[in-house]
Amino acid sequence: MILKNIKIFVSLALLCLLVSCKEGCLDPIATNYNPNAKKSNDELCQYDASKNPLNLEVFHLFNGNNFSLNSIYYDDFGTMIKFNRAKTYVSKNCFFNSSNSCFDDTLQYLLFDPSISNYFLGYMEKELNTISVEFQVGVDSVSNHTDPASYQSEEPLSYQTPSMHWQMGSNPMDWSYLFVVVEGFADLNSNGVFDAGEIFVFHLGGDDFRSNPKNINCDISEFTNESKIKINLNWSKIIEDIDIKNENFTHTMDNIPLATKIATNSNNFISEYQ
Repeated sequence: MILKNIKIFVSLALLCLLVSCKEGCLDPIATNYNPNAKKSNDELCQYDASKNPLNLEVFHLFNGNNFSLNSIYYDDFGTMIKFNRAKTYVSKNCFFNSSNSCFDDTLQYLLFDPSISNYFLGYMEKELNTISVEFQVGVDSVSNHTDPASYQSEEPLSYQTPSMHWQMGSNPMDWSYLFVVVEGFADLNSNGVFDAGEIFVFHLGGDDFRSNPKNINCDISEFTNESKIKINLNWSKIIEDIDIKNENFTHTMDNIPLATKIATNSNNFISEYQ
């Protein structure tokens, strides 16, 4: 019996080495991309010398000024607020050239966070000087109902802490990523301080609450080993025309009018870098 178990263990180990543990390049942009590899090894990846890595530099703003968590701001109705959490899922749907032709429709998701300014977008032809990028707040109706466990931990759509995903029951159609999460404190009684329980919580999710796609014109800056484009993220736009003193909580379906406002506001969340 012991010998038999040893043989089974050795067989499984060999199977792992031959199949499950096979290393390869898992970057779809690489010329030697291997979708069958079970383990990523970036050192194996090879790239077209005519392309540069393309990075996105994000400028987080609130009413034109730099935005940061735990700073004091005011909503459009004069209520003092302070954010302690702010994240959004945004898809990069397409790159357009100067002729307005989509030359790369690879869908890519970004999880924007005020503490992060740089994001990797892929690879770009070195001779390009300007492009238009189609961005959209939210997650498409297919990906929105997938299990975050199916993604590798470094991918934006994988499980996040704190969670950016609703998984209600066993039916994936009841699941959704949280397209927009903004939370914090609000001076609801206007006494100049944040008392216990004075909070606002906006969680937006569900297929119907994805923003409209928006094309952003971007100049490409070339450096020695990379190309870069820049955009503005205006966090003040997410809460534009929302009276937080009277509208301070939604998990989407429990306050659809407020969720609809946030979804509409997210259409103006991304803007061209100036």
